[in-house]
Amino acid sequence: MQNCGMMIDNASTDLRQVISAMISEACETYNSDLSHVPEDKLHAIPMGAARTPASFTAECIGFNRFVARALRNEPVYMPGTEEREAFVRSFDSLTKLQEGLTDSCGVVIEALAALEPEELAAEVRAPWGQPLPAYRLAYYAASHMNYHDGQINYIQSLYGDGEMHWA
Repeated sequence: MQNCGMMIDNASTDLRQVISAMISEACETYNSDLSHVPEDKLHAIPMGAARTPASFTAECIGFNRFVARALRNEPVYMPGTEEREAFVRSFDSLTKLQEGLTDSCGVVIEALAALEPEELAAEVRAPWGQPLPAYRLAYYAASHMNYHDGQINYIQSLYGDGEMHWA
């Protein structure tokens, strides 16, 4: 597995580096927290109604890949229900989920690094159809992982582990 870590050295760092560091940190925290969900619960439906940890982790992986394609001006599309369900099932272990997330973070960071600073303001289209600047879509990769990391923490507590492992 590649290391997705990166530190910001000073306030004059450009926006690409700032967002890349946010993506890296979100990736590392998410993967760490995911390791505290029992492996047999990764595809289990918490409380009989919620989404599974594998489901929203696969969503993060897919979203990150979408972001990278959008930043590279490649064609993007929203997969249908059957394709999304098959994608989730393809992650049948903690290792595959963690490697998938790490790899997807790496492709966003690579795509972001390939942009010229002035390209950060170029308009791209989000999966929900909204046009927005490239830097904002890249930022959403980090924000999206942080959101679902909160769900990971909550599900971890439902299975009896109330400790915050990264604090």
